[in-house]
Amino acid sequence: MEKVLFSEEQRFNQWWIKFIAMASLLAVLIPILVRIYTQVMGSNPLGDTETSLEGLVVSGIVSVVVIVFMFIVIFASQLKTKITTEALFVIYSPFKRNWQKFTPEQISRYEIRTYRAKREYGGHGIKTRRRYGSAYTISGNVGMQLYLKNGKKLLIGTQKKQAFEYAMRKLMEGEE
Repeated sequence: MEKVLFSEEQRFNQWWIKFIAMASLLAVLIPILVRIYTQVMGSNPLGDTETSLEGLVVSGIVSVVVIVFMFIVIFASQLKTKITTEALFVIYSPFKRNWQKFTPEQISRYEIRTYRAKREYGGHGIKTRRRYGSAYTISGNVGMQLYLKNGKKLLIGTQKKQAFEYAMRKLMEGEE
């Protein structure tokens, strides 16, 4: 049985993402609710054309469902990293359904490094850029940069840089 040397699970839990979620919902709901209220109460309809009450309700429901779905996907996202005595494994669910496996034979070198998510990769998430390679990040600015023997690069974000580096060294040296 493989011995687990390192394990980490990250999720989106930044306060500003929750703020954006609530602000988005309110930005959609408030105008629609005001419009519905003015039509139900019999005041003058807003705008140039009068929209039916049913149309307003349907557009409100569709908008809320789309926004809620987007944020459910974001909050359900998680980056899992595991290093065993055999290989490094990484998965970014729900976007990647299977663990990616990297054996010592596939890795030419590795390093812990500081990165700039927006500048290098266009933000957090699963990103690929020609110059920097691929990245799996959730938050922060520290990651394990893998240089693969096939010429590709992969950055895996981490909040546990020392433990990650220690486990990688054990994996690459073949120690248990």
